[in-house]
Amino acid sequence: MASSTTAATSTPKFSAGSDEQALTRTLEPLLESAGSGGRWTLTPNGAGLERSFKFKTFGKTWVYNTTYIRWTTHNPQGMSAKDVELAAVCDGLARDFGEIVDEEGGGGATCEMRRLADRGALSAGDCCGVK
Repeated sequence: MASSTTAATSTPKFSAGSDEQALTRTLEPLLESAGSGGRWTLTPNGAGLERSFKFKTFGKTWVYNTTYIRWTTHNPQGMSAKDVELAAVCDGLARDFGEIVDEEGGGGATCEMRRLADRGALSAGDCCGVK
């Protein structure tokens, strides 16, 4: 997955009350920008993690052969320990289901899925706030 310059250079914004040092140590190996094999990128605002997963068949996913996941916490806003933990769980499940790792990047489909996720989040608004 190719990461945008914005996502690669953003700083994590953790949820209030998070143990930022411990969370940073757990987060680092998941990040593509760390150069240690991670494939997750920070969202442009740093408050979440996102990546896409590609599989050989449609049967492994619901949208063609690719799944896009974004983890973030809405209240308290920012990235929480649960977001980082679930990103690692997704990596393990993707391995178990036979994820196809695109070593060349490409990023076209990932960029489009990111735009769709951004539009959906914008039009839906804050799902956790008082309406």
